[in-house]
Amino acid sequence: MTDSAFRFRPALVICGVMAFSGHAAAEPYLAVANGLQCSACHSHPAGGGKRNAYGNAFAQSELSAKRIGAENAEFWTGDVVKWLSVGADLRASLSYVDVPNAETQSEFNVTRGTLYVEANIIKDRLSLYIDQQIAPSSSINREAYIKLKDRGGNFHLAAGQFYIPYGLRLQDDTAFIRLVTGINFTNPDRGVQVGYENGQWSTLLSVTNGSGGGSETDSGKQIGFLANYVRRNWRAGISFNTNNADAGDRQMYNAFFGLKTGPIVWLAEIDKIQDELPNSGKQDAIASLIEGNWLFRKGHNLKISYDYFDPDDDVDEDHQSRWSLVWEHSPIQFLQARFGIRLYDGVPQVDTQNRDEAFIELHGYF
Repeated sequence: MTDSAFRFRPALVICGVMAFSGHAAAEPYLAVANGLQCSACHSHPAGGGKRNAYGNAFAQSELSAKRIGAENAEFWTGDVVKWLSVGADLRASLSYVDVPNAETQSEFNVTRGTLYVEANIIKDRLSLYIDQQIAPSSSINREAYIKLKDRGGNFHLAAGQFYIPYGLRLQDDTAFIRLVTGINFTNPDRGVQVGYENGQWSTLLSVTNGSGGGSETDSGKQIGFLANYVRRNWRAGISFNTNNADAGDRQMYNAFFGLKTGPIVWLAEIDKIQDELPNSGKQDAIASLIEGNWLFRKGHNLKISYDYFDPDDDVDEDHQSRWSLVWEHSPIQFLQARFGIRLYDGVPQVDTQNRDEAFIELHGYF
């Protein structure tokens, strides 16, 4: 650990207790804690995005410390009419960043605002789904697809733009397993997806352009596969992703796990990333995460995580790591606050790899 990790002054912590942003109730630890597939709470089979009726009820009754309003008020389900449902997330933040040999920075920001619309054209069989980002900058389409289910509801086929199935779908896109793999909430893609889910088993297979939602530039395609097995107190899964492109080929493999031990929920993932670059040859990288979530009181979760990234197996002393401590508090329904610090440790000559961060996030959702 570099000296910068120990320069985290009390003033920084105080500043961290004065910020805002957001976090969707899509965190995998919640699914592990309750022995559920991600599709139990979300429209997308792999989680994230719009909450379904059960997900909305869970957020109001189980996630929040208490439910305010009239005692006999009905739960918000997201349904506008019987065939149309909506949802939204709005996240605002104040962050504090301390980079060695540079001035400290603090910034208020709207981290992200998104709207979700789902039209069930044929009940439980055919639906249209749109996930549109409306803030902080111009409007950006994140997901837009049509989904067809079989009569039993176990199989589905989707076509359009969607997030690639791969690994743990963490909310934190800055985690190394999300950032360096490029499979995160900022990087959807266009193509087709098939899936099967039956109780404990869930599998997803996608074939997409491999261009991150942009126009296709060559004939190569990206193939993603995920298999997940869920039990009451644990889950395990594997993923595979290959992207063939003129600019260079990439193959990624991972294994991920979840385990509930009393009030603590553990998550872990390890990824191997192999890049074949036209001019520089083969490069192998490793990214991993271990995370503990202590649900010490209703509406309160204390999260501690350790990230590791080795960008090149053939180079010594180039690895990076990150420690995070985050308190998540959901005082009432539709509202969550997160208070956290993150300490980075990397190559000593690269100041940004040795920064300290503090933040508070305020997240409104429905």
